[in-house]
Amino acid sequence: MIPQLFSGQDLSIQMHSVEMMMLVINAIVHVLFAGAVARDAGLLKKRGIPTYLVSSMTWSFATLVGGVFIAAIYWFMHHLNVKPK
Repeated sequence: MIPQLFSGQDLSIQMHSVEMMMLVINAIVHVLFAGAVARDAGLLKKRGIPTYLVSSMTWSFATLVGGVFIAAIYWFMHHLNVKPK
């Protein structure tokens, strides 16, 4: 007979560990991007450039909740020059 490498319970524990690791990594990425948006919005405010749509604090909180996608929207709105000259 071929011995089983993983029993059902071992596989469940491993999957739970992987899920927890992904959750922690995701949380760290959200916090890092929210911090970067907050810093950038603060620098824009020091230069006298207002943020679009909402305040800088709201952008930071939205990035904390929404992650990389919201940070990308913030970046495109505030740093991509698509204005016709």
